[in-house]
Amino acid sequence: MDYFDGHVHFFWTGSFKSVRTKWQPLIDRGLRGIAVIIVVNNPDDIKNLLKLIPATYHDRTGDPVFFNDGSGFKISTAQNLNEDNFKVFPYLDSRFLEIKSADLAPYRDNGFKGFKILYVPEEDKELGITGWEKFFKRSVKESEKLIIYMIEQAFSFGWPVIFHADLRKYKDFVKEVLQAYPGHPVIIPHFGSSRKIMAEFMDKYDNCYTDFSSLLPFMKRDSKKYIDFISTYNSRILFGSDTVLDEPGLTAKYYDFIAKTIADDKICKNILSDNYKLIHGY
Repeated sequence: MDYFDGHVHFFWTGSFKSVRTKWQPLIDRGLRGIAVIIVVNNPDDIKNLLKLIPATYHDRTGDPVFFNDGSGFKISTAQNLNEDNFKVFPYLDSRFLEIKSADLAPYRDNGFKGFKILYVPEEDKELGITGWEKFFKRSVKESEKLIIYMIEQAFSFGWPVIFHADLRKYKDFVKEVLQAYPGHPVIIPHFGSSRKIMAEFMDKYDNCYTDFSSLLPFMKRDSKKYIDFISTYNSRILFGSDTVLDEPGLTAKYYDFIAKTIADDKICKNILSDNYKLIHGY
């Protein structure tokens, strides 16, 4: 069955072609595209850069192609990501953007098609992230204003938005966004860190979607609860792995799990391809 991975991190300069051979076995099995989340405007030194990257990724930056130019992703590179028979959808990762760099038009003009928010206005000890309050000396209210400013631009471009937020902490702010921009797709990944709140949002807001990226260990541990949730909300859930571009094996593990545990072909098709294609205009 055809499928798309809607949550792949892309931390380095260059084209998808440099790692195409690693992804080829998955392409041969039906993978038709990936959404790549591209870090921009990052600090020159890795020590500072890692302050806004979850600790689980810190030991995955040893490959020499990671951060290899020391100045962040060149936005023009996004134009070169797509392949003739494999669709690469570039999302702009906004975690390092400030007011002075928050004009998204240059990124749009250079090929970006979606907007990703890692919402960390405060320190997140669970993820091992310093947070914007310490990193930028920016208050929570100032971060809210900046995020709204960038979201408004993204939606004016017709971009989908991936809004990574812990709904246990930031439910009210995310709710404001969903209410203010009906009709614009908002993907809250990782089930929003709360299946209960995520279900409430999907029941109430037609523009609210989610993915199960990063949750494979939990899904394996408690398969019935997770598969019941996925099946119930199959029209709102995207396939996502949270892998990095150099590690396609994780995408394969997620696909194998879904293929083995969900027997209903219609549910599988929604999750693996139809929801992704609806949001990304395929």
